[in-house]
Parts: sequence; structure tokens; C-alpha cells
Amino acid sequence: MSEVDLWNMALQNRQVFGLYNLGYGVLSLVIIFIAYIVRHQPMWFRGISAAIAVFFIFNTFVLLTQSSNGLYGLFTILSTMAAAGDAPLMKAFMTGNGMTVGEPVTQPAWQLLGALAMLAHAGLSVYLFVAAKWDGEKA
Repeated sequence: MSEVDLWNMALQNRQVFGLYNLGYGVLSLVIIFIAYIVRHQPMWFRGISAAIAVFFIFNTFVLLTQSSNGLYGLFTILSTMAAAGDAPLMKAFMTGNGMTVGEPVTQPAWQLLGALAMLAHAGLSVYLFVAAKWDGEKA
């Protein structure tokens, strides 16, 4: 593959990543809405609804993570190509951003906080389905 082909794949990866991010945001709104709608249903029904919500939260997080890791993989390939002299655009990009040409491109350490945010999102979603007081009662 040429450098331009890999850059195009990276662009397509970012488009997919953006759509997953939008979907994750909409998922949050849908979970709140459904938790409100089923607030008077039996506990077993709300528990199943919470389990389904947690599944979709986890699934979307995994897809986001895979998409992000795919980008770092593409950039690592481009970095290797730049070190060999086959990717002048990537070499210019890396040197312009203070990166070392030929080194693997890895995610920043702060991106690991995404897993904690996903766990908090799942926990709050379970709370909304199972324990939240929706009708103005004191918690």
C-alpha cells in the first residue's frame, strides 16, 4: 500500500470513530429516556433493561477502543515507512509534531481513563434503572 492509501484509511477510521462517539452520546440519552419510561415496571424488568443497557455501553466502548487502536496501528505502519523514506508526508507530520520517526505511535496515557468513564457510565445507568427515585420522592 502507498502512503496515500494508508492516510485515506486513517481518514476513514476517524469518520467511523466520530460516528461511534455520536452513537455513544445518543446511547446515553436513550438510556435515560428508557429508564424513565420503565420506572414503574417490576424490578425484574428494570434489571433486564439495565443489563441490556450495560451490554450496549460495553459494546460501544469496545468498538471505540478498537477504532482508536486501528488508527495507532496505521500511524505505526506509516512511521516505519517514513523511517525507510517511503512516506514523506508522515515524516513531515511526525517531525512537525515533535515525534520520533520510525518509533511506534502509541496512545496517550490519559486515554486509559476512558475505561473508568465507561464503568461509571454503566454504574450510573444501572442506578437509573434500579434505584433512582423519579417521582419526586426523597432518595
